[in-house]
Amino acid sequence: MSYKINTLIKSDKVVVSYEKRLSICLTSNGFSFSITTVHDDLLAIGDVACSLDVAMSDLMTSVKNVFADSGIATYGLKEAELVVDSSRFVWVPQSLYDEKQQRTYLDAVCKIENGQGVYVDYNDAIKAYIVFSAPSALVSAFKIAIPGLKVRCQHDKMVNAIMVGHSDLKSLLLINLRDKESDYTVFCNKKLQLSNTFRCESYDDAIYHALNLTKQLHLEEAPLTTAVCGAIDRERFGQLRQFFPNVALYTGRQLTLTEPEMQHVPLYKYALILS
Repeated sequence: MSYKINTLIKSDKVVVSYEKRLSICLTSNGFSFSITTVHDDLLAIGDVACSLDVAMSDLMTSVKNVFADSGIATYGLKEAELVVDSSRFVWVPQSLYDEKQQRTYLDAVCKIENGQGVYVDYNDAIKAYIVFSAPSALVSAFKIAIPGLKVRCQHDKMVNAIMVGHSDLKSLLLINLRDKESDYTVFCNKKLQLSNTFRCESYDDAIYHALNLTKQLHLEEAPLTTAVCGAIDRERFGQLRQFFPNVALYTGRQLTLTEPEMQHVPLYKYALILS
């Protein structure tokens, strides 16, 4: 299996492995990754083009080779996570969660297709578990290549302490634009109001869903801030501002950029691995 490292910016700063975090996010044509420290320094960011629809052993070998070729060690880390795109998920409050019922929770809201595994993660920002499905073979390839890898989904990353805190006494709409689909999260007064994925064949579809959510949830009745990340560019951002005047790019948590070249990286495209 072949791959191409399209982007790689790496710091020479010496940091012990147990103070590093590795975050990998799957994309439609490969994956992106970041290395940060427990002190919120951005040490490395990369973008890799490869086919994910291959034999598990081939993908596992490629993942190992990508990091070896990049000179990045993937063992002894403080944390390592794999962020997958999932439109099949359900939030379960901590007080109601039963580990033995994971699959039952998901079965109640959607069909689990063949080849899909069921995964779960706890979200401390809202004190709830998110149960979701993802391709088993794909996840296994990454977990074998990088032992200790934790599996998360995009909605889990979008619901974080930063977003919850910013919704104090107002409404906050966060949009993650992707190819053919977009993810939406709504917070009001530090509470999660909505978390969903919609099919979007065009950018007009993405705007339509944002406007529809605003109307359905009566977000226009209170101060509303809109944040956007993912596949956004200057033209699309300008279109969004026509409908949502108070809109900003979301780049994840506040990080110290250790290399001058990182200043030119569109961090909003990598928000899920920087949150």
